[in-house]
Amino acid sequence: MTLYIKVGSITNAQRSQRSLRQKGYKSIIKKLENPSPQDGCGYMVVVNTYTEEPISILIKEGIQIRGVERK
Repeated sequence: MTLYIKVGSITNAQRSQRSLRQKGYKSIIKKLENPSPQDGCGYMVVVNTYTEEPISILIKEGIQIRGVERK
């Protein structure tokens, strides 16, 4: 499963990536093509995982999650 975690700004995306890396998750930062106003600047972190743990990690780090898509 792949998690597409919308975090809004590039700063939050970089913070997310750093936090996930410290917990052993590899992630990439992507920019949404047509972000809605709720998506902020339109950045997301993409993580390949079989658990919901990356979401919990980001919440514990105080990073605002604007949405999650699972594919």
